[in-house]
Amino acid sequence: MTALKLRLHAEQLAVGLVPASANLALTGGTAPIHGSITTGAGRTVIFPHSLAAEAGRGVRVEGPFRALEVDGPLNFSLTGVLAALLVPLAEAGISVFTLSTFDTDWILVPAEAATRAADVLIAAGHTVNIA
Repeated sequence: MTALKLRLHAEQLAVGLVPASANLALTGGTAPIHGSITTGAGRTVIFPHSLAAEAGRGVRVEGPFRALEVDGPLNFSLTGVLAALLVPLAEAGISVFTLSTFDTDWILVPAEAATRAADVLIAAGHTVNIA
């Protein structure tokens, strides 16, 4: 895998778990990524951390996180993209929450570890721009 270009976004994000049937809309802010994924276990939502207090009872919320966006679009035939990024972060003891969209991959890291995550990825040969 060649070196990848990433952007570290400034806005802090939260990840929440709500019942699949809940009608919860946590939108606003300038979040670089937000949305939901529903499984049998419930609905995982990604939203601005500034709205975490509005999530309500019964919603598990983790965060704050900051998002690292891989410069895309990425071709579906590429292999090893996440491995090239996640292995150095794992070796540095930085936990992640990953998401993939049609065009690219996103890595959410704890906000307090974001600068260190960027440094680790740069040391691994990647480029990280701060948004």
